[in-house]
Amino acid sequence: MKKIFYLLIICLLITACHYKPLKDKNELKIVITSDIHYFLKEYYKDCEWFEESILNSDGKMVTYCDEIVDAFIKEIGKIEPDLVILTGDLSFYGEKGSHEELAQKFLSLKNKGIDVAVIPGNHDIDSIYAKAYGQDDFIKLENINAQTFKQIYKDLGYHIAYHQHNQSLSYSIQLNQDYTLLMMDSTAHQLTGSDFDVGGYFTESTMAWLENELELIKNDGKRPIVAMHHNLAVHNDLLNQGYNIKNNEIIAQLFKKYNVPFVLSGHIHCQNIKKINGIYDIASSSLLNAPLQYGIMTLNKESMKYQTQCLQISQDANQYFDLVSSNKFTKDFAVITDKNVREKMKEVIVKANRYYFTGNIMDHIDELRNMEGYSYYNKEEGQQLLFYKKYLESMMKEKNNNQSLNFIY
Repeated sequence: MKKIFYLLIICLLITACHYKPLKDKNELKIVITSDIHYFLKEYYKDCEWFEESILNSDGKMVTYCDEIVDAFIKEIGKIEPDLVILTGDLSFYGEKGSHEELAQKFLSLKNKGIDVAVIPGNHDIDSIYAKAYGQDDFIKLENINAQTFKQIYKDLGYHIAYHQHNQSLSYSIQLNQDYTLLMMDSTAHQLTGSDFDVGGYFTESTMAWLENELELIKNDGKRPIVAMHHNLAVHNDLLNQGYNIKNNEIIAQLFKKYNVPFVLSGHIHCQNIKKINGIYDIASSSLLNAPLQYGIMTLNKESMKYQTQCLQISQDANQYFDLVSSNKFTKDFAVITDKNVREKMKEVIVKANRYYFTGNIMDHIDELRNMEGYSYYNKEEGQQLLFYKKYLESMMKEKNNNQSLNFIY
């Protein structure tokens, strides 16, 4: 009796919306990006110090977001993919106006016959940080809840959903005769019955829906692939707090059981590919971070090929990222009294940081080791900057190029 009741609950949580596969073709081309953090210019146009604050932040080119997004959409028009996937953190801090403007930009692709599918990130819904920047102070802005998110993006994924979960913003899309895509909501908001939390998780209800979907996909003879904001695998041994979805090993076991070959994620802003329980977790770097890259995936029944591509805009993204990194590290590096040594050490960590976030640091290991400042990390100066010594070591452990992935099933 309990089992029957449980199955009835699951059925009620599933809303069937779209039964026909998205494409009637054997090979799919999918574009993936993450962490756009779009911020409406209207919200900082009168703030003289906003750009300065961004230049001391985490490297996102927020004041160039219109140019970057427009360039990205233009490139998508040339590529003509079967689907574009955005894995969360669509807005700067959940401002309603930012969401609405970004949605309008991507809706322009519908005129070209290109569908876009989105899921939220931890910045997007019920954000307590939604604000504008005035001349002298912050101005509180209207944020959005889960229902408004779904309304704004109703034609950006939900319109092609096969099933939807009513207690989260998760949904599934039948891509073709071979693949079903699960767009999983891993974020905290009122619909999931959770308080603000940057860390990712699936509620019990979401886990039940997910497992039921995986079972249906298996019975239908298709292969499931998953997109979510938070990371499934650990991408950096030193910096992983708040990036991995909670209970990631249990979730990985579930994915392994149902032959999920890979997961598409974001959140960490670093282009990185790691495996957990035999499953690849492809974490896309932020589209606003150097080198302004996105992924192109070619998918058929026998194989998957993934490769990143970069955008070009009016500002040199690499120089911008290096400047922000240098600004961010300056205060901590002041402990090194010899100015020449300090600057040489900082040059190493700044360059390594960009290569690491780009996903190609393995190609530059010899270059970094041959830099004049590298040797100081193994001397007394390295003990004065112990965190940065460990951070440098963690980055230089990378053995693979994280900008591409090819495999045959």
